[in-house]
Amino acid sequence: MARATDADVTIIGAGPAGSLAGATLSRAGRSVVCLERGHFPRHVIGESLLPRCNALLDTAGLLRSVEARGYMIKRGAVFLRGEDRERFDFGEALPGDRPSTFQVPRDDFDQLLALEARRAGLDLRFGHSVEAVDFDRGGAVVRIRDVEEDRPYDIRTRFVLDCSGFGRVLPRLLDLEQPAPLPRRVSCFTQVEGDARPEGDLEGDIWICIHPVNGWIWIIPFSNGRTSVGMVCDSEHWEQMEGSNRSRLLRRFGEEPNTARRLTNAVPVAQTRCIEGYSRQVKALHGDSWALVGNASDFLDPVFSSGVTLALESATLASGLVERALRGEGVRWDLEYDRTIRNAVGVFLVFVEAWYRRDLETVFFASTKLPRMKRLITSILGGHVLRQDNPLVDDARSALRDLSEAVSSLRAPSSARRPEMGR
Repeated sequence: MARATDADVTIIGAGPAGSLAGATLSRAGRSVVCLERGHFPRHVIGESLLPRCNALLDTAGLLRSVEARGYMIKRGAVFLRGEDRERFDFGEALPGDRPSTFQVPRDDFDQLLALEARRAGLDLRFGHSVEAVDFDRGGAVVRIRDVEEDRPYDIRTRFVLDCSGFGRVLPRLLDLEQPAPLPRRVSCFTQVEGDARPEGDLEGDIWICIHPVNGWIWIIPFSNGRTSVGMVCDSEHWEQMEGSNRSRLLRRFGEEPNTARRLTNAVPVAQTRCIEGYSRQVKALHGDSWALVGNASDFLDPVFSSGVTLALESATLASGLVERALRGEGVRWDLEYDRTIRNAVGVFLVFVEAWYRRDLETVFFASTKLPRMKRLITSILGGHVLRQDNPLVDDARSALRDLSEAVSSLRAPSSARRPEMGR
């Protein structure tokens, strides 16, 4: 005899993807359990949202609470290379794109979304670890352990959404991992107070500063007075430097003139952390009664702040498809989910690859710019990677190559091509 269903949907992980999916499905009247191995608040990077996030949070009924939290408003992204500087204003993207978003301390942001999801009816359990998942034709049995009580128990569920981020629960359990398409790199980061911020509407911009030797630096200001600062570079380059992670990071900050000026009087106020080999890819995004959402599937690189956007995008799509499946409707997961998410990831991948080849410098720092070109790029940088009216979405690789060639014919000869970033 079949066991009674304990939950329509079991969600693994209570990050932004898990909270959005949990809130959406709970409001649809589904019984949803969300299992989070850790406890909130917790420190996570991925603090710079994209304007597309605002639209997705709005659809899920979560934006109003985020707006009320008083986070730093982010209206643009600034790219800097020595004396070269280019700002992309989200208010000057394509019609219909959101003009701004937020810089969010993730410990506070994730806790806020989790609280809102719980208010929507989500059964959210912290300190509960998923140890195994046994799938059958009727759904799955999720094997769980209450960590503090050291107590195992099971949940019978009709569908499993893995929103576990870098925990990557189902990819490990189902052997879905495969080599990522990007080289191995290291990300090192901390938080500071006392940085010299721009004034007015420019205060909330993210800065992306190209290091003169290897890699790039991010500067993300928060409304609480802290600023997230970090660097991404080749693993080999990082390992060749001497000293502690903090000393290496601060030394690299001092070597990039824009970063050095901004952080002259800044004081580190958080532990320095490093993540190496962060890029991930999986063989499949879904199976019978399960789907991977957000960073539990593919993760590229932090340079264009795509992580939370793709997490919310996939959570929005997946939760809608799960609801349809639970109603007995036919769902073509390969076409309706896999292809859509792969396309979105693919657009960002083209831009990431072009960034590390330094091809984007040709476009970003060109002395002469085509207004239409800049609007198209700004829309992509805003996370709107599913707009079919943007040529950079429809055929990103060819369109970006054409843009680079067009700009090269117009640009001044001062922007000579340099070796690939990180080579």
